[in-house]
Amino acid sequence: MLFERTFFLCAFSPLATIYQKVIVIASYWFEKHSVMKILNHVLGATLLFAVVLLQNCKKETAKTPAAIPTKGMYALINDTAWTAETVVATLEYDGASGKVFNCRGTMGNKIIQLTAIQNNAPAGTNFPVGPVNANSDSFGYYILPVHRALTEQNPTAGTVAGTSLVITSIDTVNRLISGTFTFPQADTAYDAVGNVTVVQNNMITNGFFKQVHYVYTP
Repeated sequence: MLFERTFFLCAFSPLATIYQKVIVIASYWFEKHSVMKILNHVLGATLLFAVVLLQNCKKETAKTPAAIPTKGMYALINDTAWTAETVVATLEYDGASGKVFNCRGTMGNKIIQLTAIQNNAPAGTNFPVGPVNANSDSFGYYILPVHRALTEQNPTAGTVAGTSLVITSIDTVNRLISGTFTFPQADTAYDAVGNVTVVQNNMITNGFFKQVHYVYTP
């Protein structure tokens, strides 16, 4: 009875009450901090996932190449994709020299110009399909302004190694022409006394012009 009474008194003593409050506060503190730790872990994992996802999106964006057009003019200039904003093509007939085909694409300050000649050809809107005679074509890649001081931007002759111009199709009724091209080109810079200071070699590859409307001049 003495033990039971002593325990009963101790259980309801002020010291016991304080002890119970300490237990409650400690339990609440540990519970709160455990939740905070869990929230911190969840937040950290979420942020890490977002960073990884953003990096992967950037990588995928960087890997996505520019869309190749289905019409107009396109080429790789020193392995960089280039698409003409405007393309103008003409077919001129000269009874003395035959026909001269010109196709010129422009994008910003860069120009690609192709020229092909059909000797001793009769008048008409047609032009031979197939490789163009190397002695009768030329290629130009120019950065405007073309006539810059102490700089030459000369066209490349069709006889130079690495050049190719092929007419792949021509629609004489609707006057649409398509073809492929590849050629090297060099810009030469000079000093004030005429000495060559820099030769910038350019390579135009994978070029094509598709379904380009041409104007015929008899």
